[in-house]
Amino acid sequence: MRPLFGTVEYFEQKIDTHLTNKKLKNKEKHIKEIVSKLEKEIRHDFICHERIKKECLDNLFKVSKRTAAMQ
Repeated sequence: MRPLFGTVEYFEQKIDTHLTNKKLKNKEKHIKEIVSKLEKEIRHDFICHERIKKECLDNLFKVSKRTAAMQ
């Protein structure tokens, strides 16, 4: 079962999939790039209520902090 868009699990999966597929060495740098790209998409391309955008961004930043701390 796939996690719902915008949830913490969704963003964890997106970041993990990207890092695994690329087999990257400097993961912290790439995590920042992935988060930046997802943030841009949420802010500018994702059409929804501002409350939902804020919730998605909050979840993205939670995952970003957690993932960076694990590196």
